[in-house]
Amino acid sequence: MRISELLITALMLPVAAGAASTIKLATLAPEGSNWTKVLRAIDADVREQTDDHVGFKIYTGGVQGDEKTMLRKIGVGQLHAGAFGGLGTSQIVPDLLALELPFLFSDYGEIDYVLDKTYPYYESAYDDSGFILLGWADIGFVHILSKRPVRGLYDIRRMKVWRLEGEPITEVLFRKANVSSVPLIIPDVLLGLQTNLIEVVYSPPAAAIVLQWFTRAKYLAELPINYTLGALLIAKKRFSLLPPEHQKILRDVCRHHMQAQIRQSRADNDEAFKVLTNEGLEIVGPDSSQVRIFQELVEESIPELVGSTISTEAYELVKMHLAAYRARHAAPQP
Repeated sequence: MRISELLITALMLPVAAGAASTIKLATLAPEGSNWTKVLRAIDADVREQTDDHVGFKIYTGGVQGDEKTMLRKIGVGQLHAGAFGGLGTSQIVPDLLALELPFLFSDYGEIDYVLDKTYPYYESAYDDSGFILLGWADIGFVHILSKRPVRGLYDIRRMKVWRLEGEPITEVLFRKANVSSVPLIIPDVLLGLQTNLIEVVYSPPAAAIVLQWFTRAKYLAELPINYTLGALLIAKKRFSLLPPEHQKILRDVCRHHMQAQIRQSRADNDEAFKVLTNEGLEIVGPDSSQVRIFQELVEESIPELVGSTISTEAYELVKMHLAAYRARHAAPQP
């Protein structure tokens, strides 16, 4: 049975009446990060607007385990909610990966339009899986950081590349590209860099600083690979214990602060890119011919991913809205 099916079964089990109003929430984000600051702000506002009837107990820095462990704990009621990165969100609803395909988005305008248009689809998908989607989180455009320059496949094939354990897109791409990858969970990546188990990682700039990965890298690829996002999710059975007026307050407060998180995350990533160059990382420009080869590998991988890992419906929905945005914003022909 898949983890999503186990979660649905566990999350639909009845809970005892009169449960405490404290919502136990976990995240891998370290204390002091943009993510945790937003969670603290949500907690303060919810407590104020509900006269302290509803509040969060927030576990930061992965103290409750990795995201798979967090999901298992939510399934048995030890936790109620999570601020998840891409892996956790896609473990529940794999169709999230339709938004994270390499070279899908070119700018934030495209992202904002597609996320807005597809929100009802994903909200319903999470609801079907036993969760309430309280808002998207911006993680950012992903760049390669490495110990030696990476300009294309000819470089990366000679290096030991990190792959996020359990993430299907990179598994398929690296296999098709004949890239030697080492699967690791996020908390183990820094040690992997320190011991030379891996030489190449990929991350948004701000995350590379927060996680200290940049301290073991010398080069930063200028070209982003893909866009990644996370989500703030609460188990539907825990949400249903709240009275309707408190449910509305929680939704409204989260919506407000998650929009602020997106704006701040983008500013943080822009600033972090500059910080990384000031810290001595050398910017590596792309080899256009190699980029095209990688794009062709992505196109070749689509049939293996769509219809299995990603539903055809989600893939076509994302592509449809992206095409509509680009048609509306296309430069006029002379």
